[in-house]
Order: sequence, then structure tokens, then C-alpha cells
Amino acid sequence: MSASQEAPRDVTGAWLHSFEEDTETEAVYRPSGHAFRPARRPRRGLEFRPDGTFVERRAGPDDRRVGVEGHWERRGADRVAVSFPAGGRPPFEITVLSRTADRLTIAR
Repeated sequence: MSASQEAPRDVTGAWLHSFEEDTETEAVYRPSGHAFRPARRPRRGLEFRPDGTFVERRAGPDDRRVGVEGHWERRGADRVAVSFPAGGRPPFEITVLSRTADRLTIAR
């Protein structure tokens, strides 16, 4: 089965960036309930809800995560398009490299 014929990887869920595990080509995310070691910098969050809602969480002025809501949709087996109809962020695409119950890996 070619990559274009594979079943889409399930990305639904709330994920936090596990930057300690990143490589030059991959960014690693863990479920939001993961037991991370303490870190000096806030972790970026991505949430893919089953209804197509997307929430991007980044550090706010006081380092607490602030969410910006948008929309996500499939673009093949390994691509996800994200848009923010209300503005606030430019649209972007994510290439999903792998997904297990406790790890989401995307291309950097």
C-alpha cells in the first residue's frame, strides 16, 4: 500500500511538545497528561478535537499557555491543514510522521 493509500493517522487529542526528544527533522509531542520533567520554558500545545476544532497553545506574557482556536482537516494520510478563520495566526500544514498512544511525531 503506498503512502497516499494508507489510512490517515489519528491525531485527535491534546498534545504537549516534548522538546527534549526533538531531532533536527522531527518534533515530538506527548499526551497532555504525560509526566514531563520540570522545564524552564513553557511547552507548546496542540489539540485536535474530533469535530475539526484545533487549539494551539503557546506561552502567554506570564508563561501560562494561551489558546488560539482554529480548524483542522485531513489532507491525505499524513498531512493536516490548520486554519484560523477568526485570524490571529496564519494557516499552516503539519506532516505527521508517526502516532502511537503516547507519542505524536511531526516533521519540523
